[in-house]
Amino acid sequence: MLKNMYSLKKINNSSEDLYPNLLIKKVNEKLNYYLKRYEKSPDILRKAINYSIKNGGKRFRPILCILTAKSLGNDYENVFPTACAIEFIHTYSLIHDDLPSIDNDNLRRGRPTCHRVFGEDIAILTGDALFAEAFNIIFEYQKAEPRRKLKILNEIISATGALGMVAGQIVDVFYTGKKITKEKLDYMHENKTGKLITASVRCGAILSKASKNNLNKLTEFSKNIGIAFQITDDILDISSSKEEAGKTVGKDKKQKKNTFPSIWGIKKSKEIAEGNIERALGILRSMDIDCIELANIAKFLLTRKT
Repeated sequence: MLKNMYSLKKINNSSEDLYPNLLIKKVNEKLNYYLKRYEKSPDILRKAINYSIKNGGKRFRPILCILTAKSLGNDYENVFPTACAIEFIHTYSLIHDDLPSIDNDNLRRGRPTCHRVFGEDIAILTGDALFAEAFNIIFEYQKAEPRRKLKILNEIISATGALGMVAGQIVDVFYTGKKITKEKLDYMHENKTGKLITASVRCGAILSKASKNNLNKLTEFSKNIGIAFQITDDILDISSSKEEAGKTVGKDKKQKKNTFPSIWGIKKSKEIAEGNIERALGILRSMDIDCIELANIAKFLLTRKT
């Protein structure tokens, strides 16, 4: 039975129960707590921050951070500040991605995007505020030794800056409508999507005082699920409906974006994603920690509809 938990054989299209939906509620409660910090901010900024943070979603990255801590025997309450800070950063990236000058999207999680509701200028500044406030949350609320706190800050900064998320986004924007190599595609997605997912796992591990061996293995696990996440995201843009996805679909092809299906085709892309999840599960099998929930969330990526 335990062995099956780390296998793809039992996955089916109704595997929504693989996702820890109860944790979404807990993350949302914590996010709402931090949002109270902005009651004295300018009214329009406070409204835009609240609108964007409360715009639903699976809270995939903070939950990864939480489940990593849990798998290592840490009380996940201990990592909530960092987990929520990561969600602030993810939300900032979505606000900026949706702008007319980048992806030009009018819908996010079934609701009008931030710039459609508040205007481009307010949307840009809201994203800027969320990025800065993420670090404030860690500084003020995350309990950890100074050395450990600096280490997670370094993880997040490295994952989001000029050698991380922004680097991947730059490649995405610059090469839209242009031919791209498979190597450049990998670089784009490893940075644009993968780095923050990896940081989510590594921060949970670092705050839980993971051994060097466990940290290394969890890093490789996160890299594999990061690639699978992006591939399934690319496929959903082709195969999902606007109602299911909660955002505009078919946009990648229309804008001539470089995606896994555009280079590899859908069948091969699915095989690549399955291979990455198999490797991720193999890594978990080799670890002497309670990582069944991490295995479930990895398998979920192959069945997700949004």
